[in-house]
Order: sequence, then C-alpha cells, then structure tokens
Amino acid sequence: MNELTIITGKVNLDTTYLKIKLSLEEIKERASNRYDLIHSMERSLADLQQVKISYDAMEKELRTALQQNFRLEKLLMEEKFKNKDLETQLKTKNYEI
Repeated sequence: MNELTIITGKVNLDTTYLKIKLSLEEIKERASNRYDLIHSMERSLADLQQVKISYDAMEKELRTALQQNFRLEKLLMEEKFKNKDLETQLKTKNYEI
C-alpha cells in the first residue's frame, strides 16, 4: 500500500463523514420531525467516527511496521556486507596457506 492510497482513503473517509454531518444538521433544521432519518444518520455518523478511529490506528501501525521493516532491511544489508567481507578474508587466508 503506497502513501497516496493511504492519504486518498483518509480524505475520502473524512469527506464522507463531513457530508453526513452537514446533511444531518440540515435535516435537523428543516425536518426535525423526521426522527427515523435523524436517528439513522446519527448512528451512521457514529459508525463512521469509529471507522475513522480504527483507520487512524491502522495507519499508525502500518507506519510503525514500515519503519521497523526499513531498519531490518538495513541491518540485513549490513550483515550481508560483513559476510561478504569475511568470505573475502577467508579466501585470502586460504591462498596464503
């Protein structure tokens, strides 16, 4: 998953949340007697808020995992270079014997 996908998902989620919030406010002003619609939209808004919280937590975990992956790849490369250096030293020692 690339950075653009993460940002696009977050923007879409935030935009949808705001659309429902604004629509709910408008319905409360213009049709306050539509309790069925108001309650349904309030539940949807609460659900979206929970999704936003979950999305933020997953995004944070993903970023942490990516950082850890980068550190481990760097360590692996360092160990490969050390291994190659030791192989070269061993070959040199074998030629001397």
